[in-house]
Amino acid sequence: MEITHLRYFKKTAELEHITKAAQELHVAQPSLSRTISMLEDELKVKLFNRKGKSIELNEYGIIVLNHTNRILKELEAIHREIDDARENSVMNVTFSMNAASTLIPRLVRGFKEEHSDIRLHILQEDLVGDSGQSCDLTLFAGSQPVSGPYCTTLIEEEIRLALPVTNPLAHFDSLTLDQVSKEEFICLQKGKNLRSITDAYCKMAGFDPNVVLESDSPETVRELIRAGIGISFIPILTWQDMEDEHIALVPISTPHCRRYINLSWRESSYLSPAAILFRDYLIKHFAELVK
Repeated sequence: MEITHLRYFKKTAELEHITKAAQELHVAQPSLSRTISMLEDELKVKLFNRKGKSIELNEYGIIVLNHTNRILKELEAIHREIDDARENSVMNVTFSMNAASTLIPRLVRGFKEEHSDIRLHILQEDLVGDSGQSCDLTLFAGSQPVSGPYCTTLIEEEIRLALPVTNPLAHFDSLTLDQVSKEEFICLQKGKNLRSITDAYCKMAGFDPNVVLESDSPETVRELIRAGIGISFIPILTWQDMEDEHIALVPISTPHCRRYINLSWRESSYLSPAAILFRDYLIKHFAELVK
């Protein structure tokens, strides 16, 4: 049983389509079909139920796929551990930061003060499919907490409405979302974690926000609110220093607007010592935010 055969089988099992799998693997379709047949002959069972031109993973195929995933993850872990041993003088951590980006300077500075020998590679992008698995650690926001062997919730934070003080609603002790349904909003772009969460809360309140401007920069959002262009949603822990004499942060009474900052790490049997240090640092840092 060859590793290449297992890789070919994995892709075919995931797509359940010989032609599409062959295209993604950049191999000829007859060659891929022969590889699958050789694997089935070796195991003495069929791995797919064939229905005309389509295929479907059967009970034997599911067993083989589960073991294949573990085997390939172990192979990846071997390469990573050898790389770490070879480059023990310079340790690298790849970190995907899809939320709380305003904290990047403070996070990096604090960690580098403790571990100057560790090199951080920080990516800022939203999660698409399994893209988070290409990084050692991924920070992301969600409307629900997470819990598992490869993830944890770091903090729960309140989302408030940020209004220019010239807006009459800015002087309320709290607001319901339906009270601002006619307001003009300044939001992040569609697909961003925070935007998806706040859009869902607006839908719960029975409206779609009238978005007049989109910006991925908290600093730009703040200046636009100050200028009276519109109102916005602000997470009060991770978007710090937003409130001043020109901007009021008003609590939302209904619905209960919260988001969770979550951390996940590579789902393999090996996480480098540098990545473990950075993971533990992040957990500690965010715990200090809520004190």
